[in-house]
Amino acid sequence: MKRNIKENKYFRWGLTAFVVIAVALLCNQIMTNWGQVADFSGMLAGALRPIIMGLIIAYVLNPLLKVYEKYLFGKLFGKMLKKKPKAARRLTRIFGVVFALITALAIVSGLMLLIIPELYVNINRLITSFPGYVENVIAFLTELSKEHPELVNPIIDYFSVASQDLIAWVRDGVLPNANQFIAELSMGIYGTFRAILDLIIGVIVAIYVLGSKERYAAGARKFIYSLFKKERAQKVIALAAYTDDHFGGFLVGKVLDSAIIGVLSFIVFSIFNIPYTLLVSVFVGVTNVIPFFGPFLGAIPSMLLILLVNPWKALIFGVLILAIQQLDGNVIGPKILGNKTGLDSFAVIFSILIFGGLFGIPGMIVGVPVFATVWGIVVAVCDKSLERKKLPTDIEAYGHGKVIEETVKTENTEE
Repeated sequence: MKRNIKENKYFRWGLTAFVVIAVALLCNQIMTNWGQVADFSGMLAGALRPIIMGLIIAYVLNPLLKVYEKYLFGKLFGKMLKKKPKAARRLTRIFGVVFALITALAIVSGLMLLIIPELYVNINRLITSFPGYVENVIAFLTELSKEHPELVNPIIDYFSVASQDLIAWVRDGVLPNANQFIAELSMGIYGTFRAILDLIIGVIVAIYVLGSKERYAAGARKFIYSLFKKERAQKVIALAAYTDDHFGGFLVGKVLDSAIIGVLSFIVFSIFNIPYTLLVSVFVGVTNVIPFFGPFLGAIPSMLLILLVNPWKALIFGVLILAIQQLDGNVIGPKILGNKTGLDSFAVIFSILIFGGLFGIPGMIVGVPVFATVWGIVVAVCDKSLERKKLPTDIEAYGHGKVIEETVKTENTEE
């Protein structure tokens, strides 16, 4: 028996050494042939793109599917097929998936039909009218300079030089390519046959995933239990649920919040007759997806655009967008998102800057939920470690060396 144990121990040591050496050799080959590895990675990513797209579509549509199943088809087929619960569940899933896809398609198509023609007109009007807008601003500043020449004259001189450069850039750089740019924009994001094909395959993948999501989830849990001990497997599954709640819940909530802000902005700007209402509203809604910096990224360029048309309207726009963002920050956002991140303002800024610097705009969008998920895991691990050491987990207990003082007192009492 002892011999078998020793043999098993030596076998495990040998297997571990073999795996370490194999991984080291593999890493060396990857670094040596990095160009070929990068090319292969690109080909693999291209081949997996439809599947990844399908998984993303399924993940986004899953909340909508749950609503349809819980409040509509589940009750409908549950009453119609009381004696056949299996058939009722199957029909509920089929109709739920179909209606979730139809709803998503209707929303996307409706937005494209409403927004793209108006964007085409607005962008064309903006480009052709830009020199006139510059002249209007100069005239406005000239009138203002009659009352405050010491303040406005330097601004006029600087603005005149800058505006001439900007007009030349619009005339020589933007206008020759404007029609081509707008035509590509009107075709949508997926402008090539390969992209459309990937989207179609992605939708098919999403249908299969949504149709059998419980089975796939059960298979994933089975695989996790086969890899780890029971307690560790439960922790991994709990971690996956935690990640889904924070990451998915935040992204879905943020998209919904931004859509509400876009629609609300369009209504308010239309009432006050703000120039380029639809263009500005879409820009404000889209940039609102980015946490913290989004409102600034949407408001400042929009205000500058309106300033070229009508300075007083720009002032009104500034007041309106400030009111809308206050409403979003204090009422709409908290109602939809709650406290999904659990991060303070500094952590939010930190995550946006780091992920934005690494991955650009997509990194700014997903940076906060990713960082919040990782931070939540770190906090949970720290709390567990403190509990094992019989130390408090409340951060307030560590102010001004309180824990150290209490620990010393406890040790002196025990002695």
